[in-house]
Amino acid sequence: MRIKAVGFDIGQTIIQYNKPLNWKALYRPALAGVLVACGLAVSEDKLVRGCAVLSKYNTRIHYREHEVDSTVVFTDILRSWQADSNLIDPAKRSFYAFFRNDACPFAGAEAVFCQLKERGIKIGVLTDVAYGMDREYALADLQGLAPYVDVALTSVDVGFRKPHAKGFAALLEQLAVEPGEMAFVGDEAKDMAGANQAGMYSLLINRDEQEKDYAQRKTLHDLADLLEFV
Repeated sequence: MRIKAVGFDIGQTIIQYNKPLNWKALYRPALAGVLVACGLAVSEDKLVRGCAVLSKYNTRIHYREHEVDSTVVFTDILRSWQADSNLIDPAKRSFYAFFRNDACPFAGAEAVFCQLKERGIKIGVLTDVAYGMDREYALADLQGLAPYVDVALTSVDVGFRKPHAKGFAALLEQLAVEPGEMAFVGDEAKDMAGANQAGMYSLLINRDEQEKDYAQRKTLHDLADLLEFV
């Protein structure tokens, strides 16, 4: 069956971040920036309390499939600081900006997306977000790729993180394709597990020399390799 749509993860698949997958080591400078942005005094006590809240929601430490949104996370942080809940918007903006300030598409990504569209292939995005990141922040990272994307979903949109079936099912439904007509490209085991369970053709993007067996149907070493497949 001909591939009619390709789904993509965002982070480290089509967008490069020069930050670790686990943000724990960067909590303190990020939270210090949040305190300043909110007009609050930076103190060791606040940093410790904020770090404890973030750790609670860190899926690299405490695995979960259900998603929480940013309001829950930052209300919890502000409450731990005994700060006004009206500060939630500047708190979120500062925190997410800290981790997104060096995001950029991988080289050649736009050319690949352009060629997919020229071939009549639909493009979807399904991405897990960190700490309930709002859609406006998460999808802003697509930068020049956004005009090529037909459907973009985050884990907050669907209520679950990968590999839960709901996000993959929603992507199929909104792209109006059958599972066997769609490939999904990601860089982690959960991407491959979700795609396989959904009946999609799982494609692992592996840009390093380390061998990775995530039960993928095919391994790509560069996004351009995708064009040979579709």
